[in-house]
Amino acid sequence: MLFETLLHRADAELALGCRPAVDRPLAVDGIDELLVNLPFATSFAPKVANLRGPHKTIRFRTTDRDAAWLVRLRPDGFGLDTSPAADTADATVRGTAADLLLLVYGRLPYEAEALAHEGDEHLLGHWFANSAI
Repeated sequence: MLFETLLHRADAELALGCRPAVDRPLAVDGIDELLVNLPFATSFAPKVANLRGPHKTIRFRTTDRDAAWLVRLRPDGFGLDTSPAADTADATVRGTAADLLLLVYGRLPYEAEALAHEGDEHLLGHWFANSAI
């Protein structure tokens, strides 16, 4: 309920032309919760089933202290890769924890000025076209 309420507040702020403010620890927790649970969202977000691939990876990295998530797309689906040896990614998106939270929940486009991205743009486009909930 916490993140649902937070997103409703962010939606209202965005509708008024305001920039939503989200505390960093809350944003980090929200990103983690979404990326852990997203593989199980196909019942209400059917496009999530399209998030598969030949072992492609996307890294989400915060710029306001160190936090990162590596998502691995596999032929049978996707999920977080918690391997400490996973230093490289096919594509990377960087931003503050608050901006990444808004991004992964579809409230901020990955082309937004607040975000930096590098690597496989097709992979990023595929992710964001199919990860919306």
